[in-house]
Amino acid sequence: MTTQHPREHAEGRAFGPGPRRTAAAVAGALAILVTGLVLFLTRSAGHPPSPFAATNSSATYGGIPSWLPKPRVHVGRVAVASEAHPWLAIEGDTVSVTLARGRTRALLVGPAVPHQGPPLTATTPCTFVLTLAARSGSIPLRQGAFAIDDERGDVHHPRVTASGGGPLPATLRAGRTISVTLRTVLPPGSGEVAWTPAGTRPIVSWDFVVEID
Repeated sequence: MTTQHPREHAEGRAFGPGPRRTAAAVAGALAILVTGLVLFLTRSAGHPPSPFAATNSSATYGGIPSWLPKPRVHVGRVAVASEAHPWLAIEGDTVSVTLARGRTRALLVGPAVPHQGPPLTATTPCTFVLTLAARSGSIPLRQGAFAIDDERGDVHHPRVTASGGGPLPATLRAGRTISVTLRTVLPPGSGEVAWTPAGTRPIVSWDFVVEID
């Protein structure tokens, strides 16, 4: 009988692993792979997507993320004002005004200022245009119905004419539209145009800003 030297037997095991060790290594690798895949899927399902991620594949640069709160003020809305419920608007807002003898829509734009360069002046001529579209009844029109408050707290009484320079009619009948021009001199800064067609307090006021560049 031939007897193998112990050293030769040890070297043979070191450099030539048997079938059992190879199978165990393969099984261990598969177990690690499966465990990693399960952890990945579990983590992906258990956490919501980041709010900064695009909501769909067609999202483009500059889009509004879906997680931002939705605006509650509608653009282009029509506000409602009456003697019982006055309204403070911004220039460019359309206001539906209900009076005792009629109803109209009112839209104020401005102020328009002449171009000015350095040196800048302390005040500037300002022009506002108020468009009135009578819906029913008759709307009273008078010079003293308009007043403008500037940023310093001073009250101005503008020169009021029909657009084109014509005289201001006493009333505006249903179905008619008129543009009224208000002219005055104001300092730069914010202010309000107040319209008091009836009574003693304004029914509509419009915020504005005078900018001198």
